[in-house]
Amino acid sequence: MATTKSFLILIFMLLATTSSTLASLEEMVTVLSIDGGAIRGIIPGVILEFLEGELQRIDNNPDARLADYFDVIGGTSTGGLLVAMITTPNENNRPFAAANETVPFYFEHGPGIFSPRPLFPIIPGPKYNSTYLMQVIKEKLGETRLNQTLTEVVISAFDIKTNEPVIFTKSSLAESPELNAKMYDICYSTAAAPTYFAPHYFATTTSNGDPYEFNLVDGGVATVGDPALLSVSVAMKHAENEDPAFASIKSLNYKQMLLLSLGTGTTSELYKNYTAEEAAKWGILQWLLPLQEMRSAASSYMNDYYLSTVFQALDSQNNYLRVQENALTGTATKFDDASVANMILLVQVGENLLKKSVSEDNHETYEVALKRFAKLLSDRKKFRANKASF
Repeated sequence: MATTKSFLILIFMLLATTSSTLASLEEMVTVLSIDGGAIRGIIPGVILEFLEGELQRIDNNPDARLADYFDVIGGTSTGGLLVAMITTPNENNRPFAAANETVPFYFEHGPGIFSPRPLFPIIPGPKYNSTYLMQVIKEKLGETRLNQTLTEVVISAFDIKTNEPVIFTKSSLAESPELNAKMYDICYSTAAAPTYFAPHYFATTTSNGDPYEFNLVDGGVATVGDPALLSVSVAMKHAENEDPAFASIKSLNYKQMLLLSLGTGTTSELYKNYTAEEAAKWGILQWLLPLQEMRSAASSYMNDYYLSTVFQALDSQNNYLRVQENALTGTATKFDDASVANMILLVQVGENLLKKSVSEDNHETYEVALKRFAKLLSDRKKFRANKASF
């Protein structure tokens, strides 16, 4: 009799533990963020391929896609393009690109996108002809609009006429229907880095049917080269708007959020190439390129500093993973070197990054950390599917 009683108590404890675990999974909000970085988007492309492959392995489903697992996916510039590729539906209402198709996209179209205009810089204008980039993304994304993406997306740009950032999200369309632009307009805009590509003009309509004009450049101008914090903010806004799927993260409850942030690499060369004495002699032209690199690196560093501090303070540091190579050298540091040799090098950077430790304090490799993330993503998805079946 005692044995039977003990057995029943054990069963009850197991059920209680399982129930607690499932409840925790139910409350977890998942966010993916991808930095800007032009051709260096190959690096997060490698990471995305690894993660999606791991999800397919865990769930024994070769058709599993990242958009099935993340509540919010944000990106800027090349990150915005990657977001569009993995969230824009095809004719079967599935992402038109699997993660393992993102790196081949750069190899196929990178040389055309980063082909300098004839007579540049003799004839004023951006370095690259914008026509090829627009043709490619228009062909890939078709007439799909923002409201049709397969999950919440966050793609940033900057309006040079209103002097304000523009954040394209599905959740904002009820209040701001003019943001329901075609995905190719959004993607070109977020990639239109000043001096590299021409700004983009297009118009949509307001709720009253009036035209609404955009004059946009790269979201990096609004210092969101790393859109992780912006993506988290959008997730929090969902909670404020009483979205039941996001209710668990009200009051900045980061313990119930799983955040994966993918960088495009930073360079160690920047800090050893310049001194205060040397920079004191610089004028506007000399500051132009270094300042762009410094702002990009600073934005990435500060976002990571804030997020890692908050997650750690809430004893949930395992819920946040920043995947970033901080020691790019040589041609890999360039945003626009689309030579085959450099693109192969960037693939190697991504593959080598998987084998590196997450930090000096955390000797877990990125590969191991991503496998752990994949398991959490899979468990949460299964829980939601089981709950929906009742």
